[in-house]
Amino acid sequence: MKKLILALVMLVCSAAVYGQGVDGYGIPLGSLNVQAGDALTNTVATGLAIGLGYALGAGLAAVITAGNATVEAPQFSGWIPFLSVGYDYHFSDTRWSFGPEVGYWHYGFTSGGGGYNHLHLITICADTKLYYKPRGSCKLYGGLDVGAGIVASAGGATVLPAIQLNPIAMRWGSERAAFVAELGLGYKGILQLGANFAL
Repeated sequence: MKKLILALVMLVCSAAVYGQGVDGYGIPLGSLNVQAGDALTNTVATGLAIGLGYALGAGLAAVITAGNATVEAPQFSGWIPFLSVGYDYHFSDTRWSFGPEVGYWHYGFTSGGGGYNHLHLITICADTKLYYKPRGSCKLYGGLDVGAGIVASAGGATVLPAIQLNPIAMRWGSERAAFVAELGLGYKGILQLGANFAL
């Protein structure tokens, strides 16, 4: 009997905590976002920059050596999607959420000399969301991430601004766990998919 009473007390306490963790719209007051983006904008920009550097370098080498030098083109050898983890604090009974987010992306290529090169992007941003349709199991929102990105390679590191605008996004699922899809443009790419878990 004591175990049954203890189980009922725990169930009531869990329900009370659960009730406090969700606002009138059914949006968790605190949640964890885990996403993977296509990183298409980063991949294309990096590929163009490396290709342009090769074209200019090969042309310059040909001019200096009167056409006797050859420069091997760099070869793309792989990338990972843009991975991010963030925390959303939802302002109760409003359409706004805000929180920090960290992310990581890698791009690899072989240089003309046969060496393997890595580019790493690490971001630390503030993530803001505005819910257009906050009710129901499919919630629609738009978001803006602003912060800094550190681009690191063997040659050193550079700090750049990081901006992602997602005018079309959705959270589909229950109050406790949901599938997330975002469409936009910026350092994460064009399409991001992931999950949102209430804390």
